[in-house]
Amino acid sequence: MKSFMVAAVVGSALAGCTTGGGDMFAARERTVEYVRVFDIKTDAPAPAVARAASEGINRNIKQATLATPVADTPELQEQPGRFKLADAPGAARGPNCDGASWTAKATPEVRGGQDVQVVACLYPYKSGYHLDMYAAFIKKEGGWLAWPRRATGMVLGTPEKYVEKTMLDIVRTIRQTTNAQVALVEAKPDVAGAPWMEPVGTAPRSGDTAKP
Repeated sequence: MKSFMVAAVVGSALAGCTTGGGDMFAARERTVEYVRVFDIKTDAPAPAVARAASEGINRNIKQATLATPVADTPELQEQPGRFKLADAPGAARGPNCDGASWTAKATPEVRGGQDVQVVACLYPYKSGYHLDMYAAFIKKEGGWLAWPRRATGMVLGTPEKYVEKTMLDIVRTIRQTTNAQVALVEAKPDVAGAPWMEPVGTAPRSGDTAKP
């Protein structure tokens, strides 16, 4: 009788957890997006800045597609360009880099993330450069594998930390290589502190970014 009562209590608890809006065992997928825009001031020539950007992304992605498009006009604009996100939802929203002097696009394989894409665009203007970066991936959440997935992430890293480090290493390499002054212009999700001022290769701390 006692065993039956224990089983009934456990069954009721599980049933309560799997009903309504708080279904702890329901597996789902969520699209995570990152946007980072930095203003860069440096006396280094444009080719040196582009080389530093390439070196920065190569620290984490070895098969990125890099390009240095020829500008439509040699005259620099007063204001920097800006990448444009596609209207498609989620991970298909990868931006184009029209008007950029250096671009990088990659679809790396990252543990814990599906359809990962990283795009970076460097826009020169009269006062310096803007480095616009975008990343997106699909992440599985919930379900019976939620806890094993979390434990694996603690040991082997998460797609969030991979994306954050990849973006930071680009701007860190530019800053260190060209002695640039760097300022954050836009960040989604928010960034805590100023991790782009740390040495290249520094891993993001757990509190460096806010959850989207």
